[in-house]
Amino acid sequence: MKILFLVHRSWPYHGGSERYVLEHAVAASEWGHDATICTTDAWDMSVFAGRRGKRISKRSDVYKGVGIIRFPVVNPPGARIARAVLRRLLPCGKDRFYYPNPFVPSLERWLTRDRGFHVVHANAMPFMLYNGWMHARRFGRMLVTVPHTNVGERYRRVDALRYFDGCQPGIFRKSNFVVVQNSHEREIYEGLGVPGERIHLSGSGVDPGEFQEADASAARRRHGLEGPVVLCMTAHSADRGVVYILDAFKSLIRRGMNATLVLAGPILPDARKVLDSRAGEDEELAGRLVVTGYVTNEERVDLLAASDVVLLPSRLDAFGIVVIEAWISGKPVVGCWSGAMPDLVRDGENGFLVSFGDAATLAHRIGLLLGNRELASEMGERGRKTVLANWTWNKVTDRFYRRLAQCSLGRLEP
Repeated sequence: MKILFLVHRSWPYHGGSERYVLEHAVAASEWGHDATICTTDAWDMSVFAGRRGKRISKRSDVYKGVGIIRFPVVNPPGARIARAVLRRLLPCGKDRFYYPNPFVPSLERWLTRDRGFHVVHANAMPFMLYNGWMHARRFGRMLVTVPHTNVGERYRRVDALRYFDGCQPGIFRKSNFVVVQNSHEREIYEGLGVPGERIHLSGSGVDPGEFQEADASAARRRHGLEGPVVLCMTAHSADRGVVYILDAFKSLIRRGMNATLVLAGPILPDARKVLDSRAGEDEELAGRLVVTGYVTNEERVDLLAASDVVLLPSRLDAFGIVVIEAWISGKPVVGCWSGAMPDLVRDGENGFLVSFGDAATLAHRIGLLLGNRELASEMGERGRKTVLANWTWNKVTDRFYRRLAQCSLGRLEP
């Protein structure tokens, strides 16, 4: 079969949903399929909402046999007004055009022609889910939707109306199957009327081989790190906990803790405002805070090896791939009661979970792990065994393609 993967960004950018799609595309050949990824030219998410930000200049690439085609994001004058109008006038506008869904007209035109694909695998952002659905419906192809829904904690949901106000519930109900990343997400789609037998619980994975050559000393030299390291590696924003991470860390400094906090990964605008204001006001953070910006996959692996505790107290991660990356590196984690983390982390056994925004509990758990190296080591080792048993990319992609093989190639319901 020929499989078309649609995702908002792809290689060489490294992120959770981007890596998820890339690994499934690469694994396609092992099952006798041909894979193509269609994506945008964006490197920075800011490209989706404005004219600033880094882009990828090459319009096409090949990575491990997978063709990658990039379509340029267009930012017309008055884009905000245009979004508001299109949300009201066009079919499915309520979810297709909410910020920061971009304008990618050349991709939409490309998808109006039959390209010979048998399966459309549409991911993450509503504009990609919509375009995948339209192509599959127009040409009678199988549709797999992978929404990566970030809705917060089970009993404290982030406002998710933008996901579900338009056509998306109907798209999911008509998909051959929907891939979800956690049990909470599964419940949401069952509540929207997707039959349970057409929901595939997946999750993400790691390649253990990538972590065998990790060089902790290289990361320490690169960033001038000394002593214990507390690492948070994500696309930093308010909803990913940047404010209460800083508050928790400051409280530990006041208690005499000698450690460095490393915020690795892109800094989104709301987090940038927080960090800029704190940098000038918080003497306690002086010399104790390292902000790296985007890190390559090699740097990512080295930073995990150099860390003592890894944090992801976020309410905006459908899975939280850094949790299993930390575990395969033998590191203890402190996560949040959101996304897949309650499915992965047995609180107090292979890591800790805290409620979003609870800086006091977060500080206590970090202090506990830094003060008890035996406990930290035991948690990291339990986590490593969990990953090897369930969360390598080979296991995750095998589960997907076995599920795909069970589906017929009949026409998508109109």
